[in-house]
Amino acid sequence: MQETQDPHYLRAVTDLSDSRKIVASCDIYSKSGIKLVSSGIRITSNLYDRLVKHKLLPQLDMALAIENMLDSQLIRQDVQALLQTSEKLKEMVDSVDTDGQFSSMIGGIQLPTPLFFKLTVAREKFQRIYQHTLLLVIVGFYLAQRDRMKRQEVEWVAIAALCQDMGLLHIDPQLLEPSHVMNPDERRHLYAHPLTTFLILGEFPELARPIADAVLEHHERMDGSGYPRGLSGEKISRYGQILAFAELVATAFDGDHAGGQWKRLEMMLKLNSRRYGNGLIGYVDFRHDDPAGEKSAPGTDLEHLADQVRLIAWLFDTVNQHSGPSHRDKILDIVQIRLAALRLELLDAGFDPRDPEPLIQLFVDDPECVADYAPLINEAIWRFDSLVMEISRLVSEEEGKLGQRKEGPKREWFDVMKQSLLRATTQSEE
Repeated sequence: MQETQDPHYLRAVTDLSDSRKIVASCDIYSKSGIKLVSSGIRITSNLYDRLVKHKLLPQLDMALAIENMLDSQLIRQDVQALLQTSEKLKEMVDSVDTDGQFSSMIGGIQLPTPLFFKLTVAREKFQRIYQHTLLLVIVGFYLAQRDRMKRQEVEWVAIAALCQDMGLLHIDPQLLEPSHVMNPDERRHLYAHPLTTFLILGEFPELARPIADAVLEHHERMDGSGYPRGLSGEKISRYGQILAFAELVATAFDGDHAGGQWKRLEMMLKLNSRRYGNGLIGYVDFRHDDPAGEKSAPGTDLEHLADQVRLIAWLFDTVNQHSGPSHRDKILDIVQIRLAALRLELLDAGFDPRDPEPLIQLFVDDPECVADYAPLINEAIWRFDSLVMEISRLVSEEEGKLGQRKEGPKREWFDVMKQSLLRATTQSEE
């Protein structure tokens, strides 16, 4: 298995061993050949300090056996339990599962034992990630069925959904807390997780290659704004396109988000229609709310929302100021292309970034529309934040080729935008 050993995952495994019997299924060595654990020895949290100092051979998941390990039958039970929490989610599956294929397919999934081990760790120590994974399996199945994929292809999507976030188990759990505001270095760790999972799956040739490809591509976007490779259009496999869209749809059911989920999702899709695979958005039905899970959006502070609207207008204006003929280059051209699409989408929603005051006045005159616009405004700021992260990657690559930090108007504008967006994001979390 590719090198993925890190203190965070090791800590989760050794801590789990205090409540669940885990034993070494073979001798575990350090890279230098020192035997660290003998076969048959029970793993405990006391071994953490000894193991964390070494690269382990074989890799941890390959060397351990755990009692009551997760299997496809237990995953099916967990999926069925999750379906019972949302009538809308259940309706989605029922609408495409006329012959009971979903339950039998999930119950029949075959994974290499080390991957079931990793899912067991996720279920016990990373519950938010595990629950999100189950959502992705459900939504991915629904989308693949709507896309008229063959049974084998639908199963590939389900397996990819099960595995796609395994890389998140290898980063600091604090970075994944909803209240945590990431700095650029932390985001780079997050952006690496599709590649980490791809490398993990690559060690198991019995898995079909489309599964690993879909996992690698699940954060790519059709307009080229995704990661880790910045693929665009049909360079992204259909399986990757489905997983990427499933990730978005799953937010409507994710417990980390507040009420008003489907309205929020509808607004997000209005601003992101060009980023997802052809026809996929049409598979989502917004006509029926989930009475059990859908609640009115919480109150939104009008003054805060007005500040966000003005921030968006200012960001557009700042980009325009630094995109004249004297400043043009490849990176700023990318910025202009991204923002031209965003500007059209905002105009379609009734917000002209060149003149924000009429929208702000509408909030004053009609407070009931504030809750409708809040998700759209938040999503627009997120789009700017996503753009800054994309440009940060491109600037780093450019400076890496030069061997030095490149100063000038572009760098000055970029730094100002990052600081403004960081403040806006921090205020939104408070």
